[in-house]
Amino acid sequence: MFGWSESEVLGHPLDLLFTEEDKKTLVREMEEAVSLGRGSHEGWRVRKDGTQLWAVGELTPIRNERDVIGFVKIVRDTTLQREAEEDAREERRALEILNRAGSALSQERDFQRLVQIVTDAGVELTRAEFGAFFYNVIDRSGDRQMHHATSGAPLEDYANFPMPRNTKVFAQIFEGVDIVRSDDITEDPRYGHNPPHRGVPEGHLPVRSYLAVPVISRAGEVIGGLFFGHARRSAFTDRSERRLLGLAAQAAVAVDNARLAEAAAYEIADRKQAQEALDELNRSLERQVAERTDELRKQEAVLRQAQKMEAVGQLTGGIAHDFNNLLQIIIGNLEMLQRRLSPESSQHLRRAAAQAMNGAKRAATLTQRLLAFSRRQPLNPKPIDPNTLVMGMSEMLNRMLGEAISIETVSSAGIWKIEVDQNEMEAALPNLAVNARDAMPEGGRLTIETANSFIDEAYAQQHVEVRDRVP
Repeated sequence: MFGWSESEVLGHPLDLLFTEEDKKTLVREMEEAVSLGRGSHEGWRVRKDGTQLWAVGELTPIRNERDVIGFVKIVRDTTLQREAEEDAREERRALEILNRAGSALSQERDFQRLVQIVTDAGVELTRAEFGAFFYNVIDRSGDRQMHHATSGAPLEDYANFPMPRNTKVFAQIFEGVDIVRSDDITEDPRYGHNPPHRGVPEGHLPVRSYLAVPVISRAGEVIGGLFFGHARRSAFTDRSERRLLGLAAQAAVAVDNARLAEAAAYEIADRKQAQEALDELNRSLERQVAERTDELRKQEAVLRQAQKMEAVGQLTGGIAHDFNNLLQIIIGNLEMLQRRLSPESSQHLRRAAAQAMNGAKRAATLTQRLLAFSRRQPLNPKPIDPNTLVMGMSEMLNRMLGEAISIETVSSAGIWKIEVDQNEMEAALPNLAVNARDAMPEGGRLTIETANSFIDEAYAQQHVEVRDRVP
């Protein structure tokens, strides 16, 4: 079992079959055999050629009538059994890691936490010293970027080292065609084509053993790669490779699901944003419709007033025209009467004729103003003193509004002249006066006051009647 012949070991101490670490256990085993009648121990034993086997030994004492004069040692080779048990324990451990990772991944939708779970599980699964998950991220604008998560080593250890490139070593990973497993990456013929060639780049984590597998989506897209390293040679086995492939498959499904969830969230957000925009548009349309309706109502009121004033102007013009014809007859006869009065006629008659003529001429002036009010003529603006205009029309307004309305005029000192069409202004004042009279059906006082004032753009925007008239 140990490769020794009887002659080679006869007379030598038994501890030559023990490893240095287990030589002390032989002493304890003898002490147990003396005190308890039997001692046992299992552990690594050494063959002649230096290889080791796992053995279980039993030790019983040989006694004479008084003393222990020796021992009987029985050893059984249980290496295969132990390897089977170790394999079973290792498989249970790997299944536990994969199940735990799978359960966490199935519930995780945050991309950064997801890739960290995968990276941590990969290090634990392969017993690597450090690992990283390099993966592609496509943002909403379509730009592709490479990100990474690390485990077993601080993230800053990767800060000054470039991302894995599509070199001869890692091309298989980024193209998704195969895995990379190397017992000593520095001896790989594909390695060392870039500085520092056969060595490890300065500042990089010490690595000899390398194991990397691609992560491929259900659609065949290479999502990224899992990269694990160890400073010891031959740290990864076929078993490590198989387990990492299983983890990569879980990672691919989780990443696909996370991307679908992210796309769904983006779609929901876009729909919400579109709905909010539509709601805002509807509210804006409602406001515009309300504002337009209000503006139309104001324009309708202005139109009705214009029609009203046009009707008043037509009526006034007709009456004034007929009245003017009568006045011409009166004035003509008065002129004839004045010419025929002899110098000898009494002063009383001449004064009566003159007063009649003055009254007729004032009536003619009033008639001309009424005719100007009724006419629609092109604008002919001229500088006019508002005080003079108002005072000149006060008599006509008194007659127009009737006895129920008393008119008071207030003229301000230092009033500016206005550039306006006198006929239009003479039409506007009666318009305002008629509106005031209509607002006082029981009678009242109408005050016409002149004052300097400003009409700015804000005022014009709120008053449709001046909106198109302010420069």
